[in-house]
Amino acid sequence: MSALLTQDEADLRDAATRAVEIAARRGATARASAHHEGIARIAVRRGEVETAERSGTQGLGLTVFHHGRRGVASTASFDAAAIERLVDEAMMIAQHVQPDPDAGLPPADSLAYTGLSPLLYADSPRDADTLLTAAILADRIAGEVAGADSRLRVGESVAVATEGLWALATSDGFCRSIRRSNDGRWSVMLAQDEGGSTSAFCQSQERSVDALTPPERLVRTAADRARAALGARAIASRRCPVLFVPRTAMSLVSDLAGALTGMAQFRGMTFLRAPLGQRVAATHLHLTEDPFEPLGLASGPFDSEGIAGSARPILRGGVVEGLFLSSVSGRKLGMASTGNADGFYNLRLTSSAPGGDWPAMLRMLGTGLVVTEFQGGKTDPASGNWTQAIKGLWIEGGEVVHPVTDVTLAGQMPAMLNGIRAVGDDVERQGALRTGSILIDEMQMGGKA
Repeated sequence: MSALLTQDEADLRDAATRAVEIAARRGATARASAHHEGIARIAVRRGEVETAERSGTQGLGLTVFHHGRRGVASTASFDAAAIERLVDEAMMIAQHVQPDPDAGLPPADSLAYTGLSPLLYADSPRDADTLLTAAILADRIAGEVAGADSRLRVGESVAVATEGLWALATSDGFCRSIRRSNDGRWSVMLAQDEGGSTSAFCQSQERSVDALTPPERLVRTAADRARAALGARAIASRRCPVLFVPRTAMSLVSDLAGALTGMAQFRGMTFLRAPLGQRVAATHLHLTEDPFEPLGLASGPFDSEGIAGSARPILRGGVVEGLFLSSVSGRKLGMASTGNADGFYNLRLTSSAPGGDWPAMLRMLGTGLVVTEFQGGKTDPASGNWTQAIKGLWIEGGEVVHPVTDVTLAGQMPAMLNGIRAVGDDVERQGALRTGSILIDEMQMGGKA
């Protein structure tokens, strides 16, 4: 058993199955999911441990369906009495809600009783000594980097490890469990000059320690980002090309995916209405989903309804080929579930148009704005109106001229997606999303008058 976990998969399967069986005796169909997670985190700054935390959570959630009504309840305990109370609460709640003809378990023949199960757990060292050693090493490197530049200061160096178990059982005899891991490292660096101070961070998150970004690269990237933001100033309003670095470009991919979810489509809260078969983005763009990527941060053999996803194109040549559907949203749209009851799996945006590394993308931008950080804003899901206050860099002739601040960008998501000229080779991943930098031909920038 892991040093971070006190339960095993059999414990969780037993708890979930027991809840479903009790619900069946009360005349309901049901699904139950049990989870157990252990987390350890250590933060070091200037040779001193700032925080050292160890925590664990567990829970059992139950959804019952009775005469077209749905009741949902949860408990943190797996003992027999707690599970009995859990079923009682879910049944009571079901009595007080309106019937929904689209509620209920998915068809039994759609469940992933067997099938592909991607590797989600890496047997890496996650004990306190390992985490402390990693954080101290990054902190030492941060001190060396700061010592070579009087403008830099050491921030926080953090190492974190998570291990978790999850089990799902349904009234149709489905019962499967998974084990997953997650390792993270991040570095924060500060920069200061006569004009002010700023901070920046760089993080790496993987399911295996061996796949993490090396600490020296984390620290130096955080230092470069902090240093590059010194001396920022406002610039005049104008229309210009805009280059989103990967960590900000991911928000555009997320907005696109969000517009293609089943409930957004059903409720009309999307800027992409009836999109299947329609071209909604530049013809060189492709978006793919893969639930089965080994050690993928958003991989999984099935969703919280027990339905498997599939490796598939979502966008091909700018044309929508897939939506993200649960069984409920699928029924409301007259379609089958795509196994996305919990959102999307690993998404990757690619382009058949010429891209390149970061210097090549700057040359392609020519004169315009690089977006390095969002400071506040939103995307209206229904209209597609997109507005963000940003920090960034002003570029002329493919070279950085100075950092910028007090700038607002505005656009319309459909126009932005169709205005994408290139996707860079500088690919990064955050959670379920993977993309390189994204260059948009033209956007409205609001700065000083």
